[in-house]
Amino acid sequence: MNLPLLRAEGIIVNEDKTEILVQCDFVESFYRLPGGSIEFGETAGEAIKRELIEEFDLALNIGQLACICESIILYDGKRRHDCTLIHWCSSNNTMNYLLHKEVPRIKLVWRTISQLSERPFYPEGILDIIVSGDNFIKHIKREKTYE
Repeated sequence: MNLPLLRAEGIIVNEDKTEILVQCDFVESFYRLPGGSIEFGETAGEAIKRELIEEFDLALNIGQLACICESIILYDGKRRHDCTLIHWCSSNNTMNYLLHKEVPRIKLVWRTISQLSERPFYPEGILDIIVSGDNFIKHIKREKTYE
């Protein structure tokens, strides 16, 4: 029996909440929330902090839980179930972008809501939650099959 993969990601907003710090490739063909797998014994907040320090030397303030995102994927006859805990976060970093320390074709960049709507933004559905403006914890569930 396969167990769900537990992940943590951050919605990192600037001080006036007009921009989001997102991860992307160098040509910005997509955007995604930064984060990674939760290691045994870690909280989601600790995992987000660890991942951003390890990958970008970026210190964060971790806020409230914003969303639980479940992704159930069927591929090559296998089924995968990921569960991601997404927290509101903030950072005092004002640089235009930060390069990934191990994968130089990946960067973090500040983007406005309108810029994020121009390209695929993962997890799917997160932009609606970001712009909703309410403080309720949301639940995103996605099921996909890849042949």
